[in-house]
Amino acid sequence: MDKETPHEAADMLGLGFSICCRLADEFLASHPKSQSLTIIFTTRSARKAEDTHRRLEAHLRSSATSPSAAARVHFINESVDLGNLLSVRELSRKLIRTFPRLDSIILNAGLGGWSGLDWPGAIWGVCTDLVHQVTWPTFKIAPVGVLTDKQTTLPEEPPLGAVFCANVFGHYMLAHNVAPLLKRARIHGPGRVVWVSSLEATIKMFKVDDIQALKSSTPYESSKALTDILALTSNLQCTAPWAVDGFLESETEVETHAIHTDPPTAEPRSYLSHPGICGTAIIPLPLPLVYCMCIAFWLARMLGSPWHNLSTYLGACAPVFLALGTQEEVDAAEAPYHLSSGGRVKWGSSCTRSGVDSIASTELDGWGHGGVVGKFVSESDRVRRRKRGAVDLTLEQKEEFEELGRQCWKQMEELRVQWDEILDQAEASS
Repeated sequence: MDKETPHEAADMLGLGFSICCRLADEFLASHPKSQSLTIIFTTRSARKAEDTHRRLEAHLRSSATSPSAAARVHFINESVDLGNLLSVRELSRKLIRTFPRLDSIILNAGLGGWSGLDWPGAIWGVCTDLVHQVTWPTFKIAPVGVLTDKQTTLPEEPPLGAVFCANVFGHYMLAHNVAPLLKRARIHGPGRVVWVSSLEATIKMFKVDDIQALKSSTPYESSKALTDILALTSNLQCTAPWAVDGFLESETEVETHAIHTDPPTAEPRSYLSHPGICGTAIIPLPLPLVYCMCIAFWLARMLGSPWHNLSTYLGACAPVFLALGTQEEVDAAEAPYHLSSGGRVKWGSSCTRSGVDSIASTELDGWGHGGVVGKFVSESDRVRRRKRGAVDLTLEQKEEFEELGRQCWKQMEELRVQWDEILDQAEASS
């Protein structure tokens, strides 16, 4: 039997695991021997943490060129439930007490929230419209209005959507709480908040007056659209009162100053990524159907889809680049869009038919490629397969997207302040 390669082992364990593996591999390949890397990964249980830690160490031993190289990478496991805000707060405090800084935080974990598939629709769609249906599927079924478990023991608290909390709000609270550590980033300039979205995200499935998607039958897609909106508008002047003055100004700042002597250097920056289409267990399927899914993904790639990586290791390309690349490399990638009066880019993990991976700009409803109006910045963007019905970005659409960003940032900050007060009350009464 052939020996399993490190990449194949990573692919079996999901995107988060592959991100950790690829961070280690690319760090060792690109950074000087005088530097070391600490990767803090989170799981929901101690048992899962131990198993993941063991597998990561095994990957490192098999992929590193020498024991001395492997010794430059350290894995630390922490536990958190992103659907439990007290758990998020507990992790935040532990990170503040334990680490002098964070250079990047990758916000990847989440919840699909689907209850099943429309099997007749799925079979018909895949047979008659394969590439579109395995890229932007229309056959997933999700229940409406699913809430998290009660967050506190207080008699009253507002509803909190389960998918919204796991995919956006839990991440939002965590990043806000550890902002003081991100302000102390040293390796590549300003600290980075790397949001991991989805190719399926579309503002057509998002309603700003239902930001938690409690009335929506597509809560996952709505949560990922919100992720896109927040990340892509995070550096705009119109969102600064909330995206900078609120989100990046944490109440733990005073505590951090008391613990760490290094002064903050610069405001962290938010970036947006997605892994393309990978063969994962986000929708549990029987083994025969898993093989059918992978075959369909492979056929889509052969038919010209740039997004069907299949491999989660390839899917980790974009988030790892944004977390680990030098500031010069990241700025150079986004420079053509900024020079054309654009803004932040949604970077996706893309690959060729032969599986050669790269980062690629992803076209988004209301934002186009990097917020550039009218034209394509690069030839690769122009020839890349588009979603059916996609249109060139207009100035009016861009202005509407920016206004949507302003409203979303305002609501998210109001929600954060509200829940911080609730958690304070719960802790005081316990």
